[in-house]
Formats: sequence, structure tokens, C-alpha cells
Amino acid sequence: MAAIRRELRIERLQDLLGEMGLDGCILKGMDNIFYLTGFRGSEGMLFVTRGDVVLIVDFRYVTHAREVTSGIHIHEMRPGDDALYNLCTKYKVSKLGFDGTHTIYNAYSTWFENIPGVSLAPMNSSIEEIRECKEPEEIALIMDAISIATEAFNDIVGIIKPGETEKNIADELDYILRKRGARGSSFDTIVASGPHSALPHAEPTGRKLKKGDTVILDFGAAVSGYCSDETVTVCLGDIPDKLAEIYTIVNDARKLGIEKAVAGMPIKQLDSTVRGYIEEKGYGDYFRHGLGHGVGIAVHEAPAINSTAKGILEDNMVITIEPGIYLPNIGGVRLEDMVLITGDTPRILTQIRKDMIKI
Repeated sequence: MAAIRRELRIERLQDLLGEMGLDGCILKGMDNIFYLTGFRGSEGMLFVTRGDVVLIVDFRYVTHAREVTSGIHIHEMRPGDDALYNLCTKYKVSKLGFDGTHTIYNAYSTWFENIPGVSLAPMNSSIEEIRECKEPEEIALIMDAISIATEAFNDIVGIIKPGETEKNIADELDYILRKRGARGSSFDTIVASGPHSALPHAEPTGRKLKKGDTVILDFGAAVSGYCSDETVTVCLGDIPDKLAEIYTIVNDARKLGIEKAVAGMPIKQLDSTVRGYIEEKGYGDYFRHGLGHGVGIAVHEAPAINSTAKGILEDNMVITIEPGIYLPNIGGVRLEDMVLITGDTPRILTQIRKDMIKI
């Protein structure tokens, strides 16, 4: 089934080439290459024409590429081999698209110089847009990642206590994710406590947790090429009234965001609705990041859910809803769920409770 899905994905890309007036495209972004072929390595390129597909890898990956792909050609890159020039010549490509998001300037310059007579056209985020709506198999893999992350959190919740350090908790969580079957964490795990939790992307430190702290844990698992992403804020006993107040506001904002995350909702409006609620409560200046983002092969992928977003929510998008309030020198609260867009009834995929958890 996975191979058939990838064939359909390639067909969609080939249709897009026709719509854009391109003879072919060259892709360097490994997430996109994995999406289209099933191959992932540290290096490689994918050459796609309207009728053929060639995966370009060096000798380290030839055998693996043949094992994990189906219906595409494998080209082994050798020293002195100008693969792109030769392929453009073979397939009579005169207008070549490239994924501008993942192509560095040096690569572009080399192509520009080495394939004379071929015009290069950026495709921007065209392939990322294809990836926005998830197939059933993708949703199942995302759920596997969520399940492992949930189990790992349940395994380490007992060490979230006064006297333990942020770094030790983060390290243990990362270890349990792998022990439970994940390839690893889907991003650098965040554990931030006390005043440190007022930093939205804080790095775990040697700070010891204290009674009265809020502790933000932002974590996810990478499983079979797909990711999860979830944020839990736990409270070490009774927390100060101000933190208890923002906890309630953030949780209500999370619920509002999930309720409004329906197919057809303008993405920008979803962000502004939740942001407006937090502003009404007097904390708009303390919620400065976007409301969420897509999750799939990458932990942060389209659509971005923020105040400048374009487009609407569509069925089978998997997004996060993650409002937060961060009070400098006091502490912060962020609560995040992954949500599947299904008509007018959004489905919460993450499984850890988000009401106030006291330890």
C-alpha cells in the first residue's frame, strides 16, 4: 500500500510540473525525498520528469535505496559525474524546477553554471503543500509516534519532583522514547521550570525543580519517519495565584482553538480567535508565538498557524494547537495538542490530559 501511495504522490508532482510549465525538477530536501520515495539518507537528490523518476545517491546508499524504493531508477553518483547535466540532456529538459526552500545558494550556482541552456525555476513550497493533507497510513504512523511519546511521559512522570534537574528529566525522557521504540525524539526536548519556563524554547539546564514551580515539558517521538509533538505543563504542588490564573486561561484558549479547528476555517482566523481570547484576559503581550503548525514527516511543517497565514484548514490536516502565556521572572504555561481536521468535528490525537496536573 505504501508503494502505491508513493506512486500517486509522484503522479501529483508530475501533474504539478505540467501545470507550472516545467520539464522536470530536482529536489534536495530529504523530507520531500522520503515522502516521494521512502528513501532517507544524509545525502541525495531526486530528479523527476513528467514521465520518470531518478534517485541520485552515492555508493553508501545504493543498496539501501534499492531496498526501500519501488518503480524508480537509482543513479550512483561517482567522482567527476555531472549527474544533473547528463539527466537533463537525456530527458531533454530545458526548464527545471527546484525546491528553493531546501536548495542552498552554492548548489544553485553550480547548477546554473553546469547546465547551460536549462533555465532554473524555484518551486517554493509546492511539495510541502502536497504533504499538508495526510493519508490514512500517515495518520496511523503519527498515532504510533504519539502512543510511544505518551508511554514515555507516563514512565518518567515520577521523577518530575522538587530537587530533580531539568536536564536529567529531559535526558531520561529521550532515553525512554528510544527504549519504547522511537528512532529518537522528534526535536530537542524542552524541560523548563520556574522562571525558566517563561522562555518558550528554553533549553534544559541544571536548575533544580522547586515546590510552586510550573514545569513545561515539550517533547515528541520520531517513529517510522513520522513525528509527534506535545506540550504538558505540570505543577509542583500549589502554584502562585498568578500562574494558576494563566493556567486556566491557556487551557481555555486551547479548548477554544480545538473547537474552532474545523475544515474551511481560515488559518489566520483560527490564530486570531485564540489570540483575541488571551488578549481579552489581559495577557496578549505574553503570547508572542504562532498558535500552531502542521506535523508529519517533519515536526514543524505546513500549514503554519499564525497571524499572517494564508489558506484554510482542510480535511486530514494534522496540526498543533499550542497557546502559551509567559511571564518574565515568574514562569509560564503552554499546553499543546495534536489535532486531526475532520469536517466540523476536530479529533484530538494526543492522549495526555491537559487540565492542571499537580505533582
